[in-house]
Amino acid sequence: MDRGAPGRGARRGGPWLGGRPGNHGGSGERAGGCERRARSSLLRRAFRHASSVVTALAALAPRLVRLARHDYPDGLLGARGARHPRRGGRRARRHRALSRACPSPDRPACSRLVLNVAGIAKRYGGQVVLDDVTWAVPDGARVGLTGPNGAGKSTLLRIIAGEVEPDRGTVALPRGARVGYLPQHILGTRGVTVRRHALAAFAELHELEAQRAALEHALATVPPESEEYTAVMERYMTVCEEWDHRGRYDTEAEAEAVLAGLGFGPSDMERDCGELSGGWQMRVALAQLLLRRPDFLLLDEPTNYLDLEARTWLEEFLVAYPGTLIMVAHDRYFLDVTVDHIAEVLHGRVTDYPMNYSHYLAEREERLEQARKAYEDQKAEIERVEAFIRRFRYQASKAALVQSRVKQLEKMDRLPPPDGHERTLKIRLPEAARSGRAVVELKGARKRFGAVRVYDGADVLIERGQRVALVGPNGAGKTTLLKMLAGVLALDGGERRVGQNVALGYFAQDHAEMLDPERTALEEVLAAASIETAPHVRSLLGAFLFSGDAVEKRTAVLSGGERSRLALAKLLVEPSNCLLLDEPTNHLDLTAKEVLMEALLAYTGTLVLVAHDRYLLDRLPTQVIEVGGGKAVRYLGNYEDYLRAKASAVAAASAPQGARAAGPARASR
Repeated sequence: MDRGAPGRGARRGGPWLGGRPGNHGGSGERAGGCERRARSSLLRRAFRHASSVVTALAALAPRLVRLARHDYPDGLLGARGARHPRRGGRRARRHRALSRACPSPDRPACSRLVLNVAGIAKRYGGQVVLDDVTWAVPDGARVGLTGPNGAGKSTLLRIIAGEVEPDRGTVALPRGARVGYLPQHILGTRGVTVRRHALAAFAELHELEAQRAALEHALATVPPESEEYTAVMERYMTVCEEWDHRGRYDTEAEAEAVLAGLGFGPSDMERDCGELSGGWQMRVALAQLLLRRPDFLLLDEPTNYLDLEARTWLEEFLVAYPGTLIMVAHDRYFLDVTVDHIAEVLHGRVTDYPMNYSHYLAEREERLEQARKAYEDQKAEIERVEAFIRRFRYQASKAALVQSRVKQLEKMDRLPPPDGHERTLKIRLPEAARSGRAVVELKGARKRFGAVRVYDGADVLIERGQRVALVGPNGAGKTTLLKMLAGVLALDGGERRVGQNVALGYFAQDHAEMLDPERTALEEVLAAASIETAPHVRSLLGAFLFSGDAVEKRTAVLSGGERSRLALAKLLVEPSNCLLLDEPTNHLDLTAKEVLMEALLAYTGTLVLVAHDRYLLDRLPTQVIEVGGGKAVRYLGNYEDYLRAKASAVAAASAPQGARAAGPARASR
């Protein structure tokens, strides 16, 4: 016998098989038999365990393939010649932007999430709001809903969100898809801090963490060869898959970042939500929704109550958002930046335009012109054929031709009149009397509220013909400055001067409360109109969304937004040569904003306004005054010029000393 054989066999087995290298002779033979039986038993157990794993993996294979396709759209290893999402190209830039600014949404791993609306109809009383709407929204689309007030935009959003039942039709969402909806108005929250309210977005995530921990414990205790093990493994893979899409590793920091982007400071985090105004409570609700990261994000006028800084942050967030976005917004610049589809809601139907808002306006006009031409051509053809029939209907020799023309008309598909936008109105403000060059001036103005010093020696001069925008973060003092210029808020120190032949017209949101409740909308505006403007009052009211019988409504029954629009219309018919406007575009839709902006561009007087509409601020002002830190600093140009000047100043300040000295000196104030 080869004395070394048992030893070599033992060494091949090693400690895992229980071999003993030192055993020899007879005892070695007996040990070898035990060893073989142990090896055989362990191999059988290993085989059964492997079979269980293979069975579980076979059951999960389709799920794993879907997961791989979701994470690697070009294939697990990437298609030949295709760039990997994490390396280069447009897809790569999008992936990197999303990973930095917006982690993957909480979505199930399905290949494409498509929203289908089929045959939706909805009416309120006798008014048809939506009529047989059929519409599909592809995965990842960013859609802006547009249309006149009352067209059904908010109703469509609420139906998709499940807040309202349609009278007819269906909304089909992918299985497991999550929908998040922010309405225009919310119920206030009390008894919870701003931070905790935002962190409530992660409640489902925390539940998922608990499930994963419980399943990991079950996998460690359930026998691998049992059917239960396969079921637990499949459930565990499902939970892990959901975690891969939802998992975020520093929820506190993420919540604080979103709240900060929407304008909350460190001292606001522990404030009770009940202490906040309605606008700030809307911001908290928006923050919670954004932190939830639903597959379908539905926003109804999310820019209401946001200042320019918060709007800019929200623009960047939504551009990077990888889920599907559907929103109503009345800010043209915001729509141009954030959406790639426009869905026009008009006359109960939805028409899709795969483009941003500015391109949609041009495309809509082109389609409308083509529809007009086709309609007019068909109308002319019908008139020509009817004239032929009338001329020859009693001539026997032409009977066959006449009958042919009659059948031609019967078979013709009549084109409907093109759906034009009804409010293409233009309004003209009263001619402004010429004022002195200096319209209104503040010298060394000081103002404080309690311990807060808002202005400390500010100098502001408004001259004839200027269009000035006041900008700055919320609470910086824009409205306060406008009130001091208007003379409705007294200065604590300094001097206010009004120029020669100046007639000031001041508009604020609270002016809606000063309307006579016994008058109709038409009577209220006519009472303020001059002889020159009285004939145009109905057109003005139509531009501000009062048409038909709405002009005969008493102001007491109007909504807050309607009263605000009416107060603005009333101001615009009054003779003045300097308008001071605080958020004049609130409660106006996109068309009404365009009408107002064109009127203000044509206005021959002086204009000072506070606005958060970026498109208006880029077109209307000739100067920008930035308020903050108790001062008011002037910049020439519009809002875009102001941002450029600020960026240049920051770049110059951060440049090396030598470079700053070598560069040209440019004044921006």
